[in-house]
Amino acid sequence: MNTAMQDAPAGRQGGGKLGAMVLEARGVVMRFGGLVAVNNVDFDVHEGEIVGLIGPNGAGKTTFFNCLTGMYKPTSGTVTFYGQTLPPKPRAVVKAGMARTFQNIRLFGNMTALENVMVGRYCRTSSAALTSILHGPKYRREEAESRARALELLKFVGLGKSAELLARNMPYGDQRRLEIARALATDPKLILLDEPTAGMNPQETAQAMDLIFRIRDLGLAVVVIEHDMRFIFQLCDRVLCLVRGEALIWGTPGEVQSDPRVIEAYIGGSELEDEEDA
Repeated sequence: MNTAMQDAPAGRQGGGKLGAMVLEARGVVMRFGGLVAVNNVDFDVHEGEIVGLIGPNGAGKTTFFNCLTGMYKPTSGTVTFYGQTLPPKPRAVVKAGMARTFQNIRLFGNMTALENVMVGRYCRTSSAALTSILHGPKYRREEAESRARALELLKFVGLGKSAELLARNMPYGDQRRLEIARALATDPKLILLDEPTAGMNPQETAQAMDLIFRIRDLGLAVVVIEHDMRFIFQLCDRVLCLVRGEALIWGTPGEVQSDPRVIEAYIGGSELEDEEDA
């Protein structure tokens, strides 16, 4: 851990001056009874930026992700997306332009890769129930458009030849990429990736890094939770380190990786076991 952090090069910049504010969290607190999982955390993401979220197990990273994406309603504090407060409803958050993947892959195993990505297009279709049941002209047009877009995204993430494979039969790394393709199918402005390289070998990790850079180059903002410090410090423009639900340091990769408190937090571990990060 220590060597990786010291040797990792500084984060790759998305391009100088920060763009418009995409996501802003101020004073976010999340309590579960007497447990304070997230305590007074500030966070912001700008257009064209890749931001990392790190911390030892139990730091509250996934809980904080859930506060940002409408899975949880924060006990206190505010979360705004392009200046608007979103309701704590995942579907509303996705329609507004925020998509995410999960620490534990959540694919439809008995559906093909193509069908999984097409599911992501559902929030961008408008066919009424009766039209869908009768397969009317509008439904057929939207279905064809969704299929075409899904095929484009499968090719974009490197799964162009896997469209007809059942998700459950795909290699682990491909399942990770498939989940990202499904998130991209919602046409997001911001995508949040929860441990996108977990369980990957070095070659797959390098491919994941390249994919995230290409997503950023499409004009999207990206937030990444990850335990691989070398990956984070090579990838991100800024990094927030959480420890026991609180912000330890928030800055450039160089500032974060050189802070002795970050090294101590990882070597010493965390006494707080947050099941969201387990």
